Amino acid sequence: QCVAVSSEASEPTFGEQEISIKEITTHVDVGNWLIEDGNDVEAEVNLALMEDYGEKEGIAFVKGAGDAVEPEGFMSNADVAQVLNGHATNLSADALINMMYALPATYRNRGTWTMNGTTLAAIRKLKDGSGNYLWQQAYAAGQPETILGRPVIEMKDMADIAANAFPIAFGDFKSGYRIYDRLDLIVRPNPYLLATEGKIRFHARRRVGAGVVRPGALRKLKMASA
Repeated sequence: QCVAVSSEASEPTFGEQEISIKEITTHVDVGNWLIEDGNDVEAEVNLALMEDYGEKEGIAFVKGAGDAVEPEGFMSNADVAQVLNGHATNLSADALINMMYALPATYRNRGTWTMNGTTLAAIRKLKDGSGNYLWQQAYAAGQPETILGRPVIEMKDMADIAANAFPIAFGDFKSGYRIYDRLDLIVRPNPYLLATEGKIRFHARRRVGAGVVRPGALRKLKMASA
């Protein structure tokens, strides 16, 4: 017996999207005596610059304008759909459920919540219609807390809960948002520029780009009723 099988080739479509790489530069001046008398001052300078760059990048990855100066933040992208909370100041458990299930299952099942600590504290008090808390603590060391069964990451640069603000995002960030590192932080000392002042200038630079590549993989919550 012969069985006829019909087969069609899949035809995915691909486009091009440009994510420009930004160069961030800064410097710090340190006195020669401090370097000579301190305990590994250069290592402390490098650590301080790394922390400073990390803080600036954190802000840009959340709400950067995507202009000539800074990368695009995932909350700044106008194509990321919003879900209304239903109230301007009181966070709604139903809105979070609606927000989660507004995503296609492929992205929802890989989704992660993002919010700041103040918002996370408010969510820890929320319950569903059956009296169950939306937030669940981690049951093993190294595992994340969850909201509605999906992990949550605290990002201090997310907005606070306020009228018309966007305090929460949810989605598959691995598919929806990309960060491209072109050059790790490089710190180079220049002992000549300020030699007559008894100082050494440490120059630092880094090149990085970021942007939303698949808006449909993300959602953001707006504190509003309409």
